[in-house]
Amino acid sequence: MVKDKIAIVTGATRGIGKEIALKLASNGAKVIGIYARSDKAANEIKEELNKEGYDIKFYKGLVNDREFVHSTIKEIIEQYGKIDILVNNAGINRDNFIFQTVEKDWNDVFQTNFGGTYHFCNAVIPYMAERRRGNIINMISVTGVNGREAQTNYGCSKGAIVGLTRMLSRIYSPQGIRINAVAPGMIETEMLQHVPDTKLNNFVYHTNTQSLGQSKQVANTVLFLAQDEDSYFTNTVFKLDGGFLR
Repeated sequence: MVKDKIAIVTGATRGIGKEIALKLASNGAKVIGIYARSDKAANEIKEELNKEGYDIKFYKGLVNDREFVHSTIKEIIEQYGKIDILVNNAGINRDNFIFQTVEKDWNDVFQTNFGGTYHFCNAVIPYMAERRRGNIINMISVTGVNGREAQTNYGCSKGAIVGLTRMLSRIYSPQGIRINAVAPGMIETEMLQHVPDTKLNNFVYHTNTQSLGQSKQVANTVLFLAQDEDSYFTNTVFKLDGGFLR
């Protein structure tokens, strides 16, 4: 159960993040969504949930902005007194081979994907540790686990989050904070719009399910991990890739 839990979801207005926010809110959590771009998308999600009797609050800012992150967390604590769940979902990609990757793309991807996860963990963990209770779910990718052609900066940034997940879990799980990671494969979201069909078809061919994944399937996995009933899971990477073979 996540009823009455205070849950933060970064990157909450699109794709997987949107589905996670909707799933947690529809199961009774008070969701605080973090987004960087579309006010329209945030308002539409809020209206959608309000019609169903659920609530969500949004903060707009960059996840790699330390000042924004810490001030936002402080405000949430002042209003609600706790943070139960943190889902680090915000991410970008600038796919290329290493010798074709320009420094700006490398830095942008790392600062958003890894930096954003680091800043939110850094800001939230002290409050969770004080209560000796908390749940952090870091969204990574099978690329961060297995590696993938032409995704050097993206894969490395997600692999770094795996390392962060494992290190933080070793330190803070004894203090009641569960820290896990979810590694989706190819999921049908806006991020796939610019992926060539040949690459998508190749991925599907090399999966047991012979299909792409859906955002709702990822959201269901996050809900599973977010519940207190599954409190023995920590320091684990959950692959959600349809049995990807390469």
